Formats: sequence, structure tokens, C-alpha cells
Amino acid sequence: MSSPTIFESPVNVVSGFPEDKAATRSSGGNNPKLFFRNVVSREEAKTLARQVIYPDAELVDFYLRPYSEEKLGFLGTHLCLIIVAKKPGSEECERRSFFVKTIPRDVPGQLAYIEEKGAFRKEVGFFKLLVPLLMEGYKGEPWAPPCYLIKEDTLVFEDMTCSGFGNRPRLFDEPTARAAVASLSRFHASSLLAEERSNGKPLNQLYPSLFEESEYKDTERSRAWFLSAINLSISVANDLGLDTSNMLEACKRIFDMAIPSKTKRNVVTHGDLWSSNLIFDPADRCIIVDFQLLRYSPLAQDLMQLIYLSTTREFRRQHETQLIKHYYESLEAALKLNGFKGPVPSFQELMEGVEEQRFPSLVSAVINFPTIMMDGKIGAEIMNGLDAYESYFFVNRKPFVDKIVARDPEYGRRVVEVVKELAEMVQKVESLPRPK
Repeated sequence: MSSPTIFESPVNVVSGFPEDKAATRSSGGNNPKLFFRNVVSREEAKTLARQVIYPDAELVDFYLRPYSEEKLGFLGTHLCLIIVAKKPGSEECERRSFFVKTIPRDVPGQLAYIEEKGAFRKEVGFFKLLVPLLMEGYKGEPWAPPCYLIKEDTLVFEDMTCSGFGNRPRLFDEPTARAAVASLSRFHASSLLAEERSNGKPLNQLYPSLFEESEYKDTERSRAWFLSAINLSISVANDLGLDTSNMLEACKRIFDMAIPSKTKRNVVTHGDLWSSNLIFDPADRCIIVDFQLLRYSPLAQDLMQLIYLSTTREFRRQHETQLIKHYYESLEAALKLNGFKGPVPSFQELMEGVEEQRFPSLVSAVINFPTIMMDGKIGAEIMNGLDAYESYFFVNRKPFVDKIVARDPEYGRRVVEVVKELAEMVQKVESLPRPK
């Protein structure tokens, strides 16, 4: 389904000051309805100006506003920080925009769920502890955006839209998918290189708290989330006259994703690779964002989840084999460029992992497609509404989905397609390999 670009540049970088009723100046804003007023302090803005604009910059002004009318992600609030600075003795000002990610202070239910998951804590730890290790001496195209400010509840990144990056339609074409798997291979190569520099010590032993499972764990809230998603699929399948007798039990296999492999090489994995967490420039360079669901898992877990969450069944039939080969070739190239001396996971190992991860990745698509295929503005209404958020994620998704299908038949076709594929695969689930 084609969708509007939602990771768009929030400002035009020109001289002067914009009049923006949705913006609030952290240095003096007094609108109590704007919960993000104090997300970034004046001292922090001054430090950012000197770090990014001029080493001796004088801060003229700074303010925050919502990054988009649509929902860019579902585990945080996204803002645009504008900093205006000048050189000492100069009257000419320069304005820069930054992408800010912070906890969702305005949606208590969403905040409670994120805190239970430890999702924001993970991403803070990732950029504070792991990224310096992963990027030490790294050569090649970057796979993550620069992060300039790391706080317990807030991260400030370079605004990649200023370099031409943005989201693409939620279902990828072949060039977009190839760019995505190539970027993923560089991320995974960085993990292998970091472990080599650590004398082979697994990264989940260096920083165990960063790899505690966030998504598929045995808590009341996570169980409610899982059941709400699978019950929707069962309801859709029942409407289609499909056999659902073993669907719930089979889908519980997705909890295998939470366990590192005992037979395959594990790496730092992203765990949430859908279209909004991948941004691209016109030259098909790709950057990965939103590292809140980290795992320590085999290579194929991220790869298959990316493929299932961003392509159609027909696309996979035509292009999956070549995409997997392109991922592996890109992984080998990145390791070679960086002088990796350890054993490279074999292509056979990768392919065994691909088949082990196929069913969990399909279940992941079944769980997430009804949400990630939503129009961004509809998603924002649900995610930002106190009652709607609770009801959709933890009680009953069907009424919401039915309303969207009535307005967007293509959305309905995508949900039905993935449910049909699940129903077919459930019939042979006992013969499918499980991650090990």
C-alpha cells in the first residue's frame, strides 16, 4: 500500500524566526498544554549549538514542536528542536533542526507500557554504551544517525531530513529492500567486529541489561498485547472461513525470538525492522533508527523480520533469494573492508537461520501489520488517545480495524493477505524448523 512520506523535514532552514503556534520556546514558553516544554534545557541547547553549529556559538533562541502530524513510531514522542545561534560579534544567525525522541509524557498508558518493556532505557543504553563500541574504527557507510545528546528520558539526533533522508512507502520495492538489507548487514558486521575487539566476549555478557527481552516476555501487559493481536487475526481468519483451531498455540512460537541461538552466531539485532524505522536518501543509502527492542540473536532474525514486515508475499516469492544473497555479500564486504580476522558465519548457516526464523517473522507481521499499515494520522489518533490506546493494544483491535478497512480497502487487503498466509503455515507448523 502506498503511503505518504511521514519522515519529512519539519522546517525550512532560512534566516529569521518562524511564527508557529504549535511551537514552544523552552527558554520562556508558558503554555501548560505543551508537555514537552522542558524536554531540552537552555544549557543543553547551548552545548548542542557549540557542538554542531560553531565551537564558540552564542545561543540566540531555541524551541520545540511536534515533528509530524502523523505517528512516526509507537514507543515514544517525536519532536523537532530548532536552535538559532550566531558567532560572537556577528548579527548573522544560523538555524539548525534536530530530531528529538522523548518518553510519551502525554499518554500515561503508553508511558507505562514503555517503562515495563524497558524500551527507552534500552535505546539510551544502546547509544551511550554500545554505539561507541560498535563504531570504534568502523569503515564504511554509516548505519545509524549521529546522536548528540543522551539523557535518561530524551535523545537528540541529527535531523537526517536535512541530508535528504526520509521514509518510503510502507511496502518496499526492490531497490529500497536491497538498500535496507545492505544497511542491516553493516550493522551486523559492526557487532561481529566489536566482539572481535573484545577478544570474542559476547556483547550480551558485556551489557546484559541491554539485551533483556522487551517484547515477548511473560508479563500481564505483554500477554494482553499478544492476545489482542492474535485474537484479531483469528477473528479475520474466521470471517474468511479459515481453520483457526491451532492458530493461537502455533503463534506462541514467536516467543522463541527472545532466546539467543545455541547453534548459530549471534549479533546485536534491532528487533523492530519495519518501514518507519528505516530512512533513505535519493541515492538509496539507508539509515536504521529506533533501537528500542534490541536482542542478541542470529543474523537471520533481523533479516527475515525486515523482509516480512516491509514486503508482500508476491514480492518475497520473486525477490527473497536475491535479497538474502545481497545481504550476505554486503556482510562479507563490510567485514573485509574492516579487516575482520574471525570466522565469518557461513551462507549455509544463514540459510538455516532463514528457515528457522520464517514462521516467527510471519507471526511478527501478523501482529504488527494492522498497526504499521495504518494511515499515519489515524495511527496518531489511536496512539495519542488515552482510551483508544488502551483499547486497541490491550483489549480488542477488531472495531478499530473494521472502521479503517471501511475507509481503506487496500489496508484490508494487506491484513487479509498476511492472515491467509498464517493460516496456511499453521497447518504445517509441526514440520517447520524452530530456532535453536
